[in-house]
Amino acid sequence: MKMNRVVLVLGFVLIMALYSDAQPFAPAHPEDCCFDFFSGKIPPEKILKVKETGSNCREKGFIVTTPKHPSLCVREVPATKNPAAMTEMKHTHTPQ
Repeated sequence: MKMNRVVLVLGFVLIMALYSDAQPFAPAHPEDCCFDFFSGKIPPEKILKVKETGSNCREKGFIVTTPKHPSLCVREVPATKNPAAMTEMKHTHTPQ
């Protein structure tokens, strides 16, 4: 009798798992987050691209691409004369 209950419960759990619409909380691809930040100066003319870190990251920052470094994490975005470098930034506020 105990074995019948175990099989019945396992069968019920299997059916519930197969028909569940639950999906993982995580996005389809991992967000770009920074854990170590570059403290040096980046010459503005060397900046190729600037991307803001994901909204779920523990620390806010920017990922800067230069010819020598594909991804440098910085806390503040360096001023650049290249407007195309800023294309991947999310605007969190509008200038007044």
